Amino acid sequence: MALWEQIADQIRADIIAGRYPAGDLMPREIDLAPIYGTSKPTIHKALARLEAEGLVEQTQGRGTIVRLHPARQRLTLDTHAYRDDLGYYFGAAVQDLRALRTPTVAEGPCPPDLLPVLGLTIGASVVIRDRVIGNPETGDVVQLTTSYLPADLAAGTVLADEDTGPGGIYDRMEQDLGWGELKWAAGVYARAAAPEEVRLLGLAPGVPVLCVARTTTATAGNAAGRVVEVNVTRRDASRWEIGGPVIRR
Repeated sequence: MALWEQIADQIRADIIAGRYPAGDLMPREIDLAPIYGTSKPTIHKALARLEAEGLVEQTQGRGTIVRLHPARQRLTLDTHAYRDDLGYYFGAAVQDLRALRTPTVAEGPCPPDLLPVLGLTIGASVVIRDRVIGNPETGDVVQLTTSYLPADLAAGTVLADEDTGPGGIYDRMEQDLGWGELKWAAGVYARAAAPEEVRLLGLAPGVPVLCVARTTTATAGNAAGRVVEVNVTRRDASRWEIGGPVIRR
């Protein structure tokens, strides 16, 4: 292990132990060097590693701050789709969130990892609906949501419009397109954040996005039995967790 990695381990342990409290400004690099018996360049490399891990944040003009880690808000990944006056929603934690700007709708190639899910082949097109979702009172962005719909089903329909009307795309699928009662399934994974996700979600360095991928399957009409949408929602992984009760069998 390189010396700077050893120093990073020591500083990390001191942060966890509370030597440098969350929200506080750490000593300057030149002052940390004698504390850990090393040089300023080594301290700089160690702090860069801890910033990549999301433990500290290096600010212009102020120095290095120990990041605050607020309590995570829990999402319950259950098997229910709920309805209110605005249409379907998935979980009480997100019921009050709203679109903060007009959806962006475009047609483009299907991402490779979604090809088998949507039953498409390489080169197939999808209608891509991007939404920025958050608190309508504060304007804070909470999640980014992207829907991928097979172009052979969605292009040229209301599903490709910016405004899909009351109830959104799911009511259009069930009520207007005749795709029957929709069925959903969901999974959870994490990945590194893309630059635009970092910007919109205000992510600290090193923080990944927590992704909930939900598939929508039609039960009737010309789309019967097909996955007609993959919805990928991304959130700040340092602020959200997936949880639920542990049921004794």
